[in-house]
Amino acid sequence: MGDQDTSIKTTKAVRDRLRTLADERGTTMNDLLETLVKRELTEEEKEQRAQQALEEIRQTTGVIVSDEARTRARAFLQRLGREHRAA
Repeated sequence: MGDQDTSIKTTKAVRDRLRTLADERGTTMNDLLETLVKRELTEEEKEQRAQQALEEIRQTTGVIVSDEARTRARAFLQRLGREHRAA
């Protein structure tokens, strides 16, 4: 049994922009939406990737990254992002 189509309610402006973007890329709105949503990670997927990275660090270096270090690193990266957007 294949995927069934469904509808998504949105504004006309969003629909029109989606259509334009799809046309410019030579694809359908559905395929463009699929591409866009596959790019974004859910919070759970982000956490899984973080855990995988921490495990790889542990296996490669023997270093166990503490929760405190993760919090400081996250805050540092957020500050960098804010500064970059402000520049």
